Amino acid sequence: MLPRLAQAYEAEAIARLIDAAFQPYRDQGVVLPDVSGGIDRMIAAGQVWVAGRAEVQGVLVVTIAPPKAHLMNVAVAPDAHGKGLGGKLIGHAVALAKDAGCDEIALATHVDLTGNIALYHHLGWQETERDGNRVMMSRAL
Repeated sequence: MLPRLAQAYEAEAIARLIDAAFQPYRDQGVVLPDVSGGIDRMIAAGQVWVAGRAEVQGVLVVTIAPPKAHLMNVAVAPDAHGKGLGGKLIGHAVALAKDAGCDEIALATHVDLTGNIALYHHLGWQETERDGNRVMMSRAL
């Protein structure tokens, strides 16, 4: 399933999906910032992509300002975990950045999201900095 640009009418469902995707971390005591706030604004700016057939199963938020892009958020519905959707969404962000002429894509994640960090490493990202509970990573394009 190819990601497509999100539509304004999907904002509430997208926010719920993002919150549900990060809830297991919160249940483990990980303190995360608001991960779904401002989704309406990001959809209007063309920064939100979704994947899913009958309903949204994955969300990608990416900003592109050549020469750099920033992967802001990737979230997969809990019932869609383990099917490679997160990797496909990340790959879509990389492709969008390359197509826009960017030479780098960066992200920040939480130090306690070790599975996510491992996935990014597996997909060719390099850790560039740690600052408190934030891990910054980037990938050359």
